[in-house]
Amino acid sequence: MRLSEQDNQLRWDGRKPGFYEVYYLKVNDPRVGIAAWLRYTLLAPQRGDPVAEIWGFFFHRNQPAENAGLKATYPWSETRVEQIPFRFATRSAELTHAEARGELVGGGRRLRWDLRWEPNAATVRLLPFRWMYEGPFPRTKVLSPNFDIRLSGFLEVDDRVYPLAGAPGQQAHLWGTRHAAHWVWGHCNAFVEDAEAVFEGLSAQIQLGPLPLPMLTLFVLRLDGRMIFMNGLSAMIRNRSQAEIGVWRFAGQGPGIRIQGEASTSLEHLVGAIYTDPDGSRRWCHNTKVGDLRLTIHQRSEGGWHRKELTAPGTCALEWVGRTQDPRVRIWV
Repeated sequence: MRLSEQDNQLRWDGRKPGFYEVYYLKVNDPRVGIAAWLRYTLLAPQRGDPVAEIWGFFFHRNQPAENAGLKATYPWSETRVEQIPFRFATRSAELTHAEARGELVGGGRRLRWDLRWEPNAATVRLLPFRWMYEGPFPRTKVLSPNFDIRLSGFLEVDDRVYPLAGAPGQQAHLWGTRHAAHWVWGHCNAFVEDAEAVFEGLSAQIQLGPLPLPMLTLFVLRLDGRMIFMNGLSAMIRNRSQAEIGVWRFAGQGPGIRIQGEASTSLEHLVGAIYTDPDGSRRWCHNTKVGDLRLTIHQRSEGGWHRKELTAPGTCALEWVGRTQDPRVRIWV
């Protein structure tokens, strides 16, 4: 078993209420401007029976009227989870460490997928310290067992099949007892100038007991074969983030590196969804997988500071989440 597969193992103990767990997969095909966002989830509410849900979203950069979002809910008692090797399966979908299959039907739409990839050897952890994954703080843990993968197979939307061959994607795992109050997030591994570069960023407000903390912002960048983490405690406070629905401007720094970025999307490319906490409270999600990203990177070397730009037109995953809904964005699930 790869070490990264261990980080996909289910964290819920199978009994305790007040817990949620999510496996998500996203994939882009820059050639035709399509993307998908797939979620395999567990919700063990504080009151009531646990359930599994399968979410599927399709995005078309050039024909946003073709966007779709579907969801199916199943009793957890009918869900099969295996730890070694990892497998999460419901009646309509299955996820392993190297494959994803599923089908969703509803509202006159149909979404089907059959995808496979070569798993990453090592997990990328967005949070800086191991104790943040093992202790009660923060209340949500997030990592990417498959931070940068290339997917093959197909997406089928209604009566059209989109074959995929080496399409860039990501598979991540998160779990916890409560979502952050609000956050903005982005991930991209389909830059025009550098096919090997990967960016992930998160700016979130979390609570320490009853007290809300200031926004904490962290970044991870893979550049020139090197992983660069701008996520230490001082970096999370020093990094900058300014966001509103559809736009995210940010800046970060680490040893010998500074980044500035602007990520954006038009409202027609956003889909809305509702995230539910175990206590029944809601967060309103505004998400796209076909956003735009421009990164400006300054790196220090013996000859001084050197500038590099990375652009991703229509291939950046972005998400704005909070306690209120933007009425301009349709809620799909």
